[in-house]
Amino acid sequence: MADFTILTDSTCDLPQEIADKYDIKVACLSVIIDGKQYKNYLDGRELSFPDLYNAMRNKKLPTTSAVNVTDFLEIMEPELKAGKDIIYIGFASVMSGTYSAGCVAANELLEKYPDRKIITIDTKCATAGEGLLVELCAIEREKGKSIEECAEFVNKHLPNVRHMFTVNDLFHLVRGGRTTRGTALMGSLIGIKPILRVNDEGYVEAYLKLRGRKKAFKTIVEDAKAHILDKSIPFYIAHGDDMEGAEELAKMIKEEVGCTDVRITYLGAVCGCHGGPDLVGAFYLGKDGRD
Repeated sequence: MADFTILTDSTCDLPQEIADKYDIKVACLSVIIDGKQYKNYLDGRELSFPDLYNAMRNKKLPTTSAVNVTDFLEIMEPELKAGKDIIYIGFASVMSGTYSAGCVAANELLEKYPDRKIITIDTKCATAGEGLLVELCAIEREKGKSIEECAEFVNKHLPNVRHMFTVNDLFHLVRGGRTTRGTALMGSLIGIKPILRVNDEGYVEAYLKLRGRKKAFKTIVEDAKAHILDKSIPFYIAHGDDMEGAEELAKMIKEEVGCTDVRITYLGAVCGCHGGPDLVGAFYLGKDGRD
């Protein structure tokens, strides 16, 4: 196996066992509830996923905090001292200052360790879309690919990572400036379940407005049928404390799309603050962009 470090941030929402399996380093963003700060660990060790979503259901309004430069320095420098190069695969820069902080830390350390390499990649992805790229990079490293080859692989495929998700409560989108309060109220009254996606630049945008979750899930499945690149590549379902919905969508993906490696993971605390409870989404590698 090629000897370099893969670093990402906790918005990748990978299962902890995947990060452990491939020795992926993770820089943690934070969530603040009632003035108390919690690290967004992949396994929810400081703030469990049910506790976060129950707090939101009880009208708590958590906020989030990016990884800062010092945090990145503390993770990166020991790897460089050990003689390892680093590839940092980061959260969409338009959604958070985390990627920018990682780049600042990388540039600072490259002056101190001029013989080492640090490659930074803005995935323009979020949650399990980002995590999918990280896992696929780790698989390429297992094959013996160099850091440059792995970076080329990630950059080649990141424009094709599709994020398709539906939310249960439109008011969380209001807080994030994604829709108006009037639209959210009307949508709630008539049962609108919007389909959202992450576009080429990394912004969340409305894709379709449908009435009822069954129609939303069917639309996600039809999108996968039309665009999926390889049915054997991991296909992630992320959810905001709605295992029943996630399992329903996973079953549809397996039976109707034919995917053989469907994974269910929690929408982590940071992304969950913006998506809200009961979000369910599909994240997979497409063949023809994100449109």
